[in-house]
Formats: sequence, C-alpha cells, structure tokens
Amino acid sequence: MNKKVLEEKVYYYEDAIENFDQLMKNINDLDASLWGPWTASDDKTFIYGQTQAFNIEEINLLQEPEKSKMSFIFNTIMEAFYDVCKDYATAMNDNDEPNLFPVFNIKKYDTGSAMGSHFDQLDGDTTLRYSLVMYLNDDCEGGEISFKLGTYDEIFSNPSPELDYNIALKNNNIDFGVKPKAGSIIIFPSSAPYFHTAHLVKSGIKYMVPGHWIHNDTPLQQKYKRY
Repeated sequence: MNKKVLEEKVYYYEDAIENFDQLMKNINDLDASLWGPWTASDDKTFIYGQTQAFNIEEINLLQEPEKSKMSFIFNTIMEAFYDVCKDYATAMNDNDEPNLFPVFNIKKYDTGSAMGSHFDQLDGDTTLRYSLVMYLNDDCEGGEISFKLGTYDEIFSNPSPELDYNIALKNNNIDFGVKPKAGSIIIFPSSAPYFHTAHLVKSGIKYMVPGHWIHNDTPLQQKYKRY
C-alpha cells in the first residue's frame, strides 16, 4: 500500500487491494438482476445509481458458482478495509482492534450524480467511528472526494461546495480533496468536522464501496471475523 496523509486524520491509500484484477472480474460477472436502485435515505424517488449488498450470512446460502464469486468479493474487500484500519490505527496510536461493520454495498454512481456535503453521523448513527471509501475504477470523468472542515453550524450556515470539483477548487470552498485511483481507499473520522462531498460524475460510472469501523463497544448480532 502507498499511503498519503491528506490531513491529520484523513489518510489515503493507493494499491490497497490484493488480487484487484480478479476482484473486478468477479464484480463484472455478477448477474445484472442482482443490482437494485440506490436511493437517497430521505427521498426514495431520488436515485444516485445502482447498489448491491454483500452479507456473508446470505452469501453462504447461495449455490455455486455464485457463492464462491460473492465470497471472494466479500473477503477481498473486507480484508483490504481491515488492513487499512490496522495501519491507520497505528498512525493514530489507537490500540483497538478494528471493528468493521459486517455488511457493505458496492455502489455505482451514474453520470450526473453526486452527493453534497455531509458527515456520516448526520443520519444519527453515532455507532460509526471511522469511515472508509474504496474506489474500484478511475475511468470516469469527475467523481472526486473533497473535505470542508467545520462545525455543523459553520458548514450549514454557508453554501455547500460546488458539486463540480474544478469549480469548487476555483472558488476556494473546499479545504482539500483527491481524484481517487482504482484500487484505493480513503479513511477518516465519521463525525464532524469531517464534512465531505462526493463530486459530480461528469461522464461514465463511478464504482465505490463505503465501509465503517464502528465503535468497539457496539453490540452486533453479526460481526466481521478476519479469515
């Protein structure tokens, strides 16, 4: 992994996924019928693109060859998240074992889609400790991630950054950002002041996987166990 420190608590890792080519082959081989609409949490009529859930308990009930393909995708992605969390925890002098939420979705942003400024605890999910985003391709135009640091009141009393990344840079209304490369992962605290924007996909499709390290005392019926 190649690590870049974008800010004191925002780390970006390139080449973070082992067996990346096989991972993408398995993802591209998924039955099109498995993908469903990815809607906004507060407006089910607004569609960002498509999404597919990965839950190891459900995967284990599948028949071959789908079971093996889905298991490979699940384990490869979770292992990459885990490795990033371990390195990040060392940098943060955090001795806790990473406690990854055991279910994730692969998501596709359609052309013309973006997600405005937010931090991941905005929906009231205070179980989230650190947020991770894995990027599976870089052949789309746009799709950058940027950060604007501030309190809730500071951020929402001012206009959100432009969804076009280049305009946001020109107007100096973001603090820092990156155009992610395929196979990279970014990690940062899920709470304020780490407001972030997923910028406009101008052409093509952006594939990404959000993940979370949840607080270690959070009770969960199902937990991710490293294999």
